[in-house]
Amino acid sequence: PKKDQCSGCTACMHSCPTEAITMECDVEGFKYPIIDDQRCIDCGICRRICPFNNAYDVSSNFKVPLVYAVKNKDEQCRLTSSSGGIFPALAQSVIDKNGVVYGVAFDENFNVKHMKGETEEEILKFKGSKYVQSDLGNIFGDIQGELSSGRYVLFSGTPCQVAGLKAFLRKDYEKLVLTDIVCHGTPSPLVWNCYLTLLEERARSPLTHFFFRQKDLGWHQSRLYAEFQDAEPLFMDPFLDSYNGIFYSHTALRPACHNCSFANLERPGDLTIGDFWGIEQCKPHFDDDKGVSLVLLNTEQGQRIFEEIGDQLLYEVSSVDDAMQRNLQRPTPPSPKREQFWL
Repeated sequence: PKKDQCSGCTACMHSCPTEAITMECDVEGFKYPIIDDQRCIDCGICRRICPFNNAYDVSSNFKVPLVYAVKNKDEQCRLTSSSGGIFPALAQSVIDKNGVVYGVAFDENFNVKHMKGETEEEILKFKGSKYVQSDLGNIFGDIQGELSSGRYVLFSGTPCQVAGLKAFLRKDYEKLVLTDIVCHGTPSPLVWNCYLTLLEERARSPLTHFFFRQKDLGWHQSRLYAEFQDAEPLFMDPFLDSYNGIFYSHTALRPACHNCSFANLERPGDLTIGDFWGIEQCKPHFDDDKGVSLVLLNTEQGQRIFEEIGDQLLYEVSSVDDAMQRNLQRPTPPSPKREQFWL
């Protein structure tokens, strides 16, 4: 596929009946499907199933999502979350049903990957934003297996990843809850790994913890924060903050992010979650600078699970007008310096 028309969701790879497709990195560190002509039988499934280039199913969605401003009642949970702490409540509700949660976490080398969590302790690693394109690996097949065995499953990811999973599964599951995020775009894992290498070289010590949205100065001033094995933590440091400069300048986002099919209100998830930016204007009484989640309930399934966890939350009804951030209206534009960045 053309690079500006492939989100790397892996639906094609997982759906290929002859396993002719693998995901391989290009020079920018993004994974794209590569077809083995020796195995390909030209069945066309990979082209038909691609949610980026075909209309993804939103037939079960509400005509207009239900919009809420949400805060987790657990103050510590909220302070260690990127926004208002909605995801930990969702995840815990699935774990309480002996279900399984799939979210994004750091591995032992700080690579950003989708992983599986089955205990209260394991789902803690999914808290907090990770501004890197996650490696989905082979989890779609694992999710299908858990659903087939009758377990509850919560999957959280970018809207293209959620749409990819839906395309792969090809059917609805009563016990599946899909959560997509309001996505700015996914930066290159290669850039992230180069940044980590330079960070450790500068500190002369291995990295032990990294936070994209540390909130000691408040939610509205959340910053990058890094801890090291044998060096002082870094916070509000120009070199540390250089990664945010790359992210917000759009120079290292996946090409397809600038052509995103999902930057609208026709969401592939049962719920859409993100920061409720602008809450200080539309609901100033609800903003205590500790984080507020924006929650869009897109389907009856999303509404059901939200009602199940309602006693753990403080929430207020809001409106689509108040929720309409840029990436719910249009994709992030490309940087005019993108080509120069990759030279």
